[in-house]
Amino acid sequence: MPDAQINLPVFTPRYWEFLTDDEPPEGDLAEDYHEASKFYRGTMGRAVTRQRLESDEVLRRSSAIGARELPHLPRLPLAPVDPEHEQQAAPALIRRPSCRDFAPQPLPVEQLGRALWLSYGAYQDRIPDSPAHRRPVASGGGLYPLELYLVADVTGSGRKGLYHYYVHDHVLEEVRAEVTTEELRELGAQPDLVAAAPAIVLINGLFWRNRFKYRLRGYRFALLEAGAVIQQLTLVAQSFGWGVVPFAGLYDDVVERLCEIDGVDESFLNAVFLGLPE
Repeated sequence: MPDAQINLPVFTPRYWEFLTDDEPPEGDLAEDYHEASKFYRGTMGRAVTRQRLESDEVLRRSSAIGARELPHLPRLPLAPVDPEHEQQAAPALIRRPSCRDFAPQPLPVEQLGRALWLSYGAYQDRIPDSPAHRRPVASGGGLYPLELYLVADVTGSGRKGLYHYYVHDHVLEEVRAEVTTEELRELGAQPDLVAAAPAIVLINGLFWRNRFKYRLRGYRFALLEAGAVIQQLTLVAQSFGWGVVPFAGLYDDVVERLCEIDGVDESFLNAVFLGLPE
């Protein structure tokens, strides 16, 4: 059932200050943070400073191993894990290296549809006391604040288009019939990779869908859910034999113009590139 038929109100971001009379007004910290953390063409390289990494031994060690070390605490060894056995027992769960070299052929639209459904599609059973259907990932309050857009050639024309995945009818809604190679290269850093990916799934957050209930916490829930969708999509792609790489290096404002969203109520969160490995 489309949101419009559920008769949900469309809130503006500043609406949260006035939801209840017994809470003091607050600035929209989630919106401020989201805007401050966006990637733009002029700010992409400022997030990482090599000098700080080279001058801080603790930071260098922590970033190298990706784990916290607490050697002063008692340790309880766990049963050993056999990576070879686990690879055979659950191959899709052993994450493979990210793929950045894709074969040029498009992915079959039938498999793309399955991948979208297995990542964020709507099941038939409803959530009790809610018009929403269950999805493959957990969502705070069953509110599902994410929207998926697909950039791919799904018609066999040799041209990539932009489509919105409408989960309740399991259909692709055409936003743009064609997205040119030049437009793809303008989407973000590493333009060759962006243009070469046979399929790109854009994950956008429609924040008011859960913030009316969870206020500032709803923004965190949306990010957690996006991570779960990325993981689900990665595992599905690996099970299909595809190459996959989550990719955050897109310019938020360019993606939002492409998707025809306002960047405030609905905004870009992350992307996943899919294709057959070269």
